[in-house]
Amino acid sequence: MDKNFWLSRWEKNDIGFHKNEPHQHLKRFYDLLHIDEGDGFFVPLCGKSKDLVWLHERGVRVIGVELSRTALEAFARENHLSGGWSSFANLNCYCDQGYKLYCCDFFELTAATMDGVRGVYDRGALVAMPGEKREQYAKHLAALLPKGSRGLLISYAYDQAETYGPPFAVGRQEIETLFGDYFLIDLLIEEDCLWSHPGLAARGVTKLSEFAVLLTRK
Repeated sequence: MDKNFWLSRWEKNDIGFHKNEPHQHLKRFYDLLHIDEGDGFFVPLCGKSKDLVWLHERGVRVIGVELSRTALEAFARENHLSGGWSSFANLNCYCDQGYKLYCCDFFELTAATMDGVRGVYDRGALVAMPGEKREQYAKHLAALLPKGSRGLLISYAYDQAETYGPPFAVGRQEIETLFGDYFLIDLLIEEDCLWSHPGLAARGVTKLSEFAVLLTRK
């Protein structure tokens, strides 16, 4: 899928992927990331996620990237932020105390934009990528992160023949293939979760598991 697909989803407010509460796995496993107050923390394809606010409340500097300016402006408005737009590393970003949210393609980011990042949280970026983009995504993410940094990655496994993504099915074996050269990978949890994804169930998915892994940059 191209950029226009996601821009259109935000413009039409067709955002069933948006959650109104921070993700339970982020809250449960955050301490395993060993993030200190003041550290930079990166959230790719962040949208207007409530996870950003939860992370900000932990005292970290939240660095996000989102293709849609509509999403970022909605986040600022809904959370009563009073910052503004500026340019950093030749990229547009919305900045307020503790937030630096880039409005651009993920693949435009460079290590210079990471600003002391020590952790990353991916709830919906990898599973938004079609197959041909996932290898590029894993490689670029690794290039952005320093050695020893940690990440929490959430993904799904289901029979891709039952429906087409997003969210795409990206199982544990594929994650090992994509990230194994760059990260140590530890499974934290895997559980059935079709009940919490009525949209996928309505599209014909009969079994869905969600899992979280801890990534440690080699």
